Amino acid sequence: MSAARGTLGPLLATLLVAGSMIGSGVYLLPASLAAIGSISLLGWFAAIAMALVFAGVFAWLAMLGHDQAMGFVGSISSAFGPRTAFVAAVLYWLQGVLGNVALALAVTGYLTALVPSLASVPAATACTVSVAWLFVLLNLAGPRLVAQLEGWTLAIGLAPVLAAGVFGWFMFDPAVFSASWNVSGKPAAEVLPGAVVLILWAFLGLESACVAAGALRDPERTAPIATLGGVLIAAVVYLAACTALTGILPASVLAASSAPFADAAGRMAGASFAVVVALCAAFKAGGTLGGWVLLTSTAGQLAVEMRAPPAEPRPPSRANFIANGVLLTVIIVLIAQPSIARQFTLVINAAVIFMLCVYAMAGAALIRLRGRGGARLAWMARVLGAAAAMLVVAVMATQEWPMVLTTAAVVAAAAVGWTILGAWRGLART
Repeated sequence: MSAARGTLGPLLATLLVAGSMIGSGVYLLPASLAAIGSISLLGWFAAIAMALVFAGVFAWLAMLGHDQAMGFVGSISSAFGPRTAFVAAVLYWLQGVLGNVALALAVTGYLTALVPSLASVPAATACTVSVAWLFVLLNLAGPRLVAQLEGWTLAIGLAPVLAAGVFGWFMFDPAVFSASWNVSGKPAAEVLPGAVVLILWAFLGLESACVAAGALRDPERTAPIATLGGVLIAAVVYLAACTALTGILPASVLAASSAPFADAAGRMAGASFAVVVALCAAFKAGGTLGGWVLLTSTAGQLAVEMRAPPAEPRPPSRANFIANGVLLTVIIVLIAQPSIARQFTLVINAAVIFMLCVYAMAGAALIRLRGRGGARLAWMARVLGAAAAMLVVAVMATQEWPMVLTTAAVVAAAAVGWTILGAWRGLART
């Protein structure tokens, strides 16, 4: 990524991180959480604490400065070797692909509030595919345009969210919030782990400054500022806005909504305001998709080139972006079904689990690489890395066996893929 090195300072990098998170997570997640109830507020506190731990790991790895051209994948490679780093890159790429599908679905969900005819499965599928390809093509213009797009759409998209997070509290009805507290009727210990996994989706992207370290100016300083700053911005926005919605709309209404913020806006200020909110939400989810297409393509290129690194880091190729667009199209078609919220929940659960595996690897890498500045910092680094790894293990322990086995199969396939890629590279040179 040499052509882009040094172009993003702390402000743009923080916008990239915050913009990579504040997208479909805040706009469509309330519909997924409505099946659990407003008890998910407790899950928000747990998820925010976990996100700050993970952000601390990536910030510390960035300050250590191991192979900045490869971002946090370079840190994992320094700690455990290229095969493990390749597995991390594949998992990151795969969760990015699934996340991009979810983002495109979020755009379609809010466009459906404006154009009801998009509610049919064929129309919604065609719209989602078109949205995905629009942002694949925009990415061909380069990372700076994508970062600027994140900033523009962040400003546009934050307006209705901040309105919900501020003015929504004037409409907040404690009776609605209380009636929706635990709609499943199951014990909190059973429902909260699922809520935490869904909520963690909203924080995926916290590592984006570290992934794009090659595009940062002074990455050892910029990446930690952008990572922690972006997470804190997102946490405040999420907590205020999403909690307000649970006191405006009953859980049954939220669960059936393809555009929860627009529906809440309609309840607060009428149909005209709901249209404005839907437009803003669609723009913001689209801007987030633009950033994630870049990050996903970067991770895919890193994975492929790890067996035979080029002399200089390179930005994703046009073929890379187009291949990602084709893969997005295939997945969107395969998961097509009447409920956008159901599709969204399906893909984000898998994306979070794959990404948590990467976070565990990053935590383990920090334990091994430790810190600079003596024994005290080394001890603190080990504690932070161990905390991240143990949190991931705790979340994985709550998952059903099919998800655990699928994740294990993906990890094993990636490890075997490293050997196959090496053999293919060897044949290509002969």
